[in-house]
Amino acid sequence: MSLIIYPYIEESGPENMASDFYLFQQTIQSDPIFRHYGWHQSEVTFGYGQKWTWVSEQEVIKSRKITRRPTGGGIVSHGKDWTYMFILPQGHNSFSIPALDLYETIHSSIGEVLLNLGHETSLKPCPQTGEKKAGIPGNCFLEPVGRDLMSKSGNKKLAGAAMKRTKKGILIQGTIDLSGFLNLDLNQFGTSFINEMEDFVCEDVKETDWPDSFTTGRSPYVEQFSSISWREQRKYP
Repeated sequence: MSLIIYPYIEESGPENMASDFYLFQQTIQSDPIFRHYGWHQSEVTFGYGQKWTWVSEQEVIKSRKITRRPTGGGIVSHGKDWTYMFILPQGHNSFSIPALDLYETIHSSIGEVLLNLGHETSLKPCPQTGEKKAGIPGNCFLEPVGRDLMSKSGNKKLAGAAMKRTKKGILIQGTIDLSGFLNLDLNQFGTSFINEMEDFVCEDVKETDWPDSFTTGRSPYVEQFSSISWREQRKYP
């Protein structure tokens, strides 16, 4: 087995979500998959479980393109972040890791990479019994949850992630807010983060090109994530 790495591409919100979901739906083997990607322009995504009636009233989405993710969580602004996707197939040992432990492992790895690059961080503690808020977070970076990656002081959220678990595997979509870092070497960060994930899944990295069938195969998902019915009602067609 290997940790499959796909090439970096910059696309629109629906295309980025479609690429992630296409790879997830095509997961038929036990190789974990990782990719880092960018955005054509400043856009917003919001979580699978959020209500459109609430999201549509939020100031952060005004005059910006917005796409509903296939994963959970809250509203996230993109364009000045470092976005990644990670797939852990059902056939891989990491699939059995509990969600909170997985969340902590990924954010601890990001924190370790940032520390080596001169930036100290912290993990937000999980709330004590009776302190946890009910419901879905609204704005992801304004409402941090347990095991989010925070600034050293704990006052600013730096990284978060959302997950979707099915019989196929676990789809993780994560983001790091770059506004909190000055002079961060993004190439070194990306390489070191992938190395951390390589150690985590105990597999060697295998860089691969997008398959010839990629554009055609993901086309139905681009239509899905572009549709009003998906954005507002989680339905397609």
